[in-house]
Amino acid sequence: MKKTILLSLLIISNVIAFPQASDSISTKRNIGFEISTGLQGSLSFAQIGANYSPSKHNFRIGVKFREMSSITWVTFIDMETKESVSFHPFILAGIITMGGSSTQWKDNFRVYGYTEVLIGHSLTPYDSYFYDEPNLIGKNVTYGIFGLFGIEFLTSKRMSIFIESGGGYKSMAVDGEKNQYAIASSWIGSGVTLRMGTTIYLK
Repeated sequence: MKKTILLSLLIISNVIAFPQASDSISTKRNIGFEISTGLQGSLSFAQIGANYSPSKHNFRIGVKFREMSSITWVTFIDMETKESVSFHPFILAGIITMGGSSTQWKDNFRVYGYTEVLIGHSLTPYDSYFYDEPNLIGKNVTYGIFGLFGIEFLTSKRMSIFIESGGGYKSMAVDGEKNQYAIASSWIGSGVTLRMGTTIYLK
């Protein structure tokens, strides 16, 4: 059921904003650098990156870097073993995005949708620094896939602000036998995503 919902979200996010030819000013904004913050599941994050529209159509791809973390304790209880662990998850990841936008309405705003693929690494630096612990999660590759919708408001000729919402799934591949920290961290960051940010266009 969850996989069906996720697949539907990813398809809709790209179909609803299918690239359209446009003679509006939006077609001239083909390279943009963005800065954003938000929530991904139970984690907060900061992100920087760039988007590129390779043609006059409103199709765009992006490459971004994201840091996600929880500065409060996250507690996980294994319902089978009743074992519990508390830690501070931290994730560094690269993001690849691909989607499209609607034509721009009166040069003021446009809607868009896209899919993002996340590849990174999970670690516990807060616990390492304050409590002299090694990485509690161990060697791993963290991955995820998300679908999002957004609205972009153009505040000047080369700058805009945006708000996005969506959701998806995050997990990890762990080197060796999974411990409780790895089991807990594998799902933290899944679920609803909400973010806000600004984009600066080169031209």
